[in-house]
Amino acid sequence: MYKFWVFVHIVGVVGFVSSHGVSMIVTLRLRKERDPQKVSSLIELSGSSIRSFYTWLGLLLLGGIVAGFLGHWWSYAWIWAAIIVLVVTSIAMYAMARPYYRRVGLVARAMAGGSRAVTPQQFDEILSGSRAGSIAGIGFVALLAILYLMVFKPTLGFTTSAGTAPPPVGPNVQIQAKNVAFNTDELTAPAGVGFTIVFQNDDAGVDHNVAIYSDSSLATSLFVGKRVLGPTTINYSAPALQPGTYFFRCDVHPPMSGTFVVEPSATSS
Repeated sequence: MYKFWVFVHIVGVVGFVSSHGVSMIVTLRLRKERDPQKVSSLIELSGSSIRSFYTWLGLLLLGGIVAGFLGHWWSYAWIWAAIIVLVVTSIAMYAMARPYYRRVGLVARAMAGGSRAVTPQQFDEILSGSRAGSIAGIGFVALLAILYLMVFKPTLGFTTSAGTAPPPVGPNVQIQAKNVAFNTDELTAPAGVGFTIVFQNDDAGVDHNVAIYSDSSLATSLFVGKRVLGPTTINYSAPALQPGTYFFRCDVHPPMSGTFVVEPSATSS
């Protein structure tokens, strides 16, 4: 389900950027266009794209919020920073763009209808002012900031509970992630007792986890560790397993996988 909601989020992002892109292009085009009829048509085009803009924004937020809960992202600073940037930018652009477009549209329609209340020179001053560039610049910078936060997932100086590992309990299984790869493709643990997976994620800005399944078909999950953003170390408390050969992987990066062997202990034999 996590991947599905990430997909929903990405679909919302694509639609959001497309709709926003239309509005930005119109804003920049208005700085050069001086035909009142064409300006009026551009304003109508921007208005129609804004209507779909809010639909895609809703889908973006829905997918992101659900994926945030499923992926345990809400304890990280970057996701809150991305939301703050999105909300503040949306409010700022609404406050700046709405009155600007209304004014330009009103003047353009009046001039196209033959009104001479506004001279061509005054119309040129309205269109060539700094407001259009400011609107486009704020939107572009905000999109870059959100993209940076989503891709690099910076800690922003905050730590999470995942970065503090409690003392290991029972037998230990050591594993490390670096350069989007585990340091081993085979792990072993004793049967019949709970054990601790000491997982060290050395990939800065990349999230990993360790999960154990019955086999590579992933039909039955035996243990699924919390995703953690590197660099950090976490101790997973895994349940006792019966002797056998199982499959482990990183759910975020499935190619990171291997064989998990549970060996009979002296007491169980």
